[in-house]
Amino acid sequence: MHAPETIGAAFLKQVEINPGAILFETRSGTGIGSLTYADFKMRIELTMLAFAGKGVAAGQVVGLANTNQIDTFAAILALWALGASPLVLDFRSPPSDILERAGRARAVCVFSDFRKLTQNEGILESPRGGQATQTSGELVFPATPHVTADFIMSSGTTGVPKLHPVSHEELLSATDRMATGGERGDWGNAVSCLNLSFPGTRYIWYRNAISGRKIITVPVFFDYGELDAALLHEDAEEATLPPVLIRGLVQHIKAQGLVGNRPRYDRLVKMQSIGGPLLGSVLTEAKSILSDKLCVTYSSTQTGIISRLEGDAIDSYPTSVGKPLPHHHIRIVDDEGCPLPNNQVGHIETQVNGSAARPGDRGYLDDEGYLYVVGRVQEYFCRNGVSFNAPDLENRVQEVTGAALCCIISSPSEAGDDDQIVAVIEAEPSNLSDFKTRLRAQLSPLTRPDRIVLMPVLPKTSGLKVARAHLQQEIKDNPETCHVI
Repeated sequence: MHAPETIGAAFLKQVEINPGAILFETRSGTGIGSLTYADFKMRIELTMLAFAGKGVAAGQVVGLANTNQIDTFAAILALWALGASPLVLDFRSPPSDILERAGRARAVCVFSDFRKLTQNEGILESPRGGQATQTSGELVFPATPHVTADFIMSSGTTGVPKLHPVSHEELLSATDRMATGGERGDWGNAVSCLNLSFPGTRYIWYRNAISGRKIITVPVFFDYGELDAALLHEDAEEATLPPVLIRGLVQHIKAQGLVGNRPRYDRLVKMQSIGGPLLGSVLTEAKSILSDKLCVTYSSTQTGIISRLEGDAIDSYPTSVGKPLPHHHIRIVDDEGCPLPNNQVGHIETQVNGSAARPGDRGYLDDEGYLYVVGRVQEYFCRNGVSFNAPDLENRVQEVTGAALCCIISSPSEAGDDDQIVAVIEAEPSNLSDFKTRLRAQLSPLTRPDRIVLMPVLPKTSGLKVARAHLQQEIKDNPETCHVI
């Protein structure tokens, strides 16, 4: 699709073709703004000069942990222009986690615009680019296809995130596949609300920046009203959201009395659920209320998108994650790696481009080739001889309590026998007595959690998955918050 060897060079081609086209449309409490390709090129140039003034040089890895995502995107391209490699980090992470990941990537420094972070040793204030009235025309991206352009980080849901360096050549190739290969379906002007530390968001921004398509952003600390307004934008064509936001949107629309005779976002060509399957009645309701172009994707950091469920298949197979994409060969294997027959649960193994990988999930294939995910290996529990998986119990707890979010984790038992099953629910602690009564009355003792924790906000990863590893540590550090049901 693009002759240039890097995303940066492909971006400059777009600036040359149509400098006045809008790349970013921003929505905030102060109104609506926009940035053209020429405007954004200027911002990159100014950011590049500011980084150079701080001593950033070719061959270095530089961490970015900003609240302003457009500034982050400008910083990524500015670092490329200097021959440096950006490491995009989540500003919401604890400073110790940010510095640990920067250390593993051998970053020379971390820059942030978040005062809470810059108060910590080792995290510097992001340099300001200043003001300019016209572009200098000096922005050049070196032809370095094999230099690291990005670090793809796993979600960190159940443990320490893994870092995978990606070269400029690999990044451009993957971005082109998104646009022309069909593996991500229809696409267009994108509504974006996720942090750029989530790799999927960066890829969408890369794709649109080199394809002349608009990115419609919402504030980093947005509410559902702001997200709803962005999705109703006359130019909005696609949105990629995690299940927690899709469920929240449905609840918002129902609470506001906005459910209509047709899906609310009927102009979208795609609304994609990523970062954990959206299943069952929750999925079919979301398709009915939000968009009939809703699709569910199953993916991993190692292999990208593995399968997709969309269209009429959602109504027929609502608990599936769809059929594997043509270039993926899926096997279900036992603990020893031996293939299992259809409809038998085992480890999901995918083979693509000659290499095999296990995403870390358990599931099965049915007789028609549809893939079902029943939970991560780390989310499978056995207590008193009864096996069950966390997602099923989480959904049941949410149904019983009416809470929007629940996370099931295990905690070592003081008696040293089976682990304790803990339900961590996103709700105000004042609901504790009511929730305990409901769970005792409506859940079987065989699968009912042993303990319950109520937190106003659950810690989340950059992809808005619940950060289970952080929850484990928080409960260990604050055992008084954990109550027997």
